[in-house]
Amino acid sequence: MKKITFILIAIILSAAIIGTTYYYISTSNSSDGNKISISDAFKSSGAKMVINELYFFVRANDDFKKLDDLTAVCEDVLKTLEVSDYSKNSTSTDTLIKSDLSGSTKDGVKISAMASIVGNKTGNGDKYITIDATETVNGSALLLRDKIEDVFSKYELKAVVNSCITGTYEGNLQDSQLENICRKILDDSDAKKVDSLRQENIISVSAFSPMIEDKLSIDGKNVNLSLAIRYNKIENKTYLWVATPVVNTEY
Repeated sequence: MKKITFILIAIILSAAIIGTTYYYISTSNSSDGNKISISDAFKSSGAKMVINELYFFVRANDDFKKLDDLTAVCEDVLKTLEVSDYSKNSTSTDTLIKSDLSGSTKDGVKISAMASIVGNKTGNGDKYITIDATETVNGSALLLRDKIEDVFSKYELKAVVNSCITGTYEGNLQDSQLENICRKILDDSDAKKVDSLRQENIISVSAFSPMIEDKLSIDGKNVNLSLAIRYNKIENKTYLWVATPVVNTEY
């Protein structure tokens, strides 16, 4: 599996912000017993978790004049997550300047952060911050959401948040098994299918669940739960991605 690069995601999400309305309410501390998390939705699949990921995208305003201002926010996130030993690299081209920071939390969550100015090196270009938290097995990355959101709130920045869990099944599952998996996830999440696609060995489904409070509105249709399934012939495993609101990794 190959991840979409940070800068490509930034461009895609930037366009999405302009063309759609994104509503976010944190689900992790909800007192409403009818609300579920992305972890709950994934558990319904019965798949083995291999990666859990939490991705933040911020388009900063003109209060952030320089790349150093954006980088300081990234460093504050790392400090808040108690990542004391991290690498820091800078890149500059005619149309892009950026700082990349990466390290790990004490419990093994890998944190990657990028501050960038695209289009104008003087600071008048589009300014972005992205944070990616990834971990295997136990879902620790997903638990960092509130802490990271609090840092952005301190700087009056609004983040688009995407959560994704990748899981696997042994072998090449039959169509009936795949249909049952998708149906169980949607049923357990009280989700209604919005759209679906079947192409060669890939299945993707987008849906909306009133039990999940993250929400992306596209063309008047709300989406907050996405599934993707693909068989990997080399590994002889079937991969499952469960995400809210959308799957933003290559599969």
